[in-house]
Amino acid sequence: MKIRLIINPYAGIQKKRISKIKENLFLEKENKTEKEIMNFFKKVNLKIDVKRTKKAEHATSIARDSKEYNTIIVAGGDGTINEVINGIKNFKTKIGIIPLGSENVMAKELNIPLKLKKACEIILKGKTKEVDIGVANKKRFIFVSGIGFDAKAISNIRPKLKQLIGKHSYTVAGFKTLFEHQPKELNIKIDNEKEIIKGYFAVVSNTKKYGGNLLITPDAKIDDGFLDLCVFKNKDVLSMMIYLLSARVGQIKSITGIKHYKIKSAKITSKEKVLFHRDAEIGGTTPVNISILPKRIRLFVP
Repeated sequence: MKIRLIINPYAGIQKKRISKIKENLFLEKENKTEKEIMNFFKKVNLKIDVKRTKKAEHATSIARDSKEYNTIIVAGGDGTINEVINGIKNFKTKIGIIPLGSENVMAKELNIPLKLKKACEIILKGKTKEVDIGVANKKRFIFVSGIGFDAKAISNIRPKLKQLIGKHSYTVAGFKTLFEHQPKELNIKIDNEKEIIKGYFAVVSNTKKYGGNLLITPDAKIDDGFLDLCVFKNKDVLSMMIYLLSARVGQIKSITGIKHYKIKSAKITSKEKVLFHRDAEIGGTTPVNISILPKRIRLFVP
């Protein structure tokens, strides 16, 4: 068995604007994490080849060059996982997750523990699940693509703030966006149907959990061959606050002004350009073409 570990030394922080002293302290911690992973698998006589990411999208190129490996272990956050699934060429390769990021949505969705040793034990047991992945404008996403409000909020996250308060920076950016964002109308066509669905914010998800324990698409399943589309029909601040609160308490499907759909594909357009993201990484602006690749990758699960 050939195993490659792709580790992001900066998972959970933004490298830009970080002082050299803090950078060295952080890397010292991550070097310790890497050693713990290596020692865990060394004890069971498994040799691992390690590759550290050095810049954005480096994990994609490493994964692309890892065709001969049976297993790829990703130690990082959701962004690192996204980069790896965009580089995978051999879909028989099994992927293990060791969560090191700010949110770790995929780890939470799959019930992978945040504790390093327990996450390693799941990989060692060898149980896997074939899961779907989404595609937005020719690049893959594993848990969500958002068009409108959340993409704007992500673009508002300041590196220094994320460095200081981690996952809470998403909440701060969300509140800022709530009062400053000027939503643009979206036109959505699903599964090549003629009907045009209109709204001001859309989430296309492969998972129940969105981030920060928000349940925007509670009926989503990562292996059902469908993506779940949630369309927000109103744009006023009060409606958006109600939407977000209902998602926080798991009652979003009882709120008027929101529509849910099971889809295989969607085309989202707008008269004015609207930002979109894939797995919390800005992907560009509308138009956005969404599709699904059913049961495309194999993940280690509990």
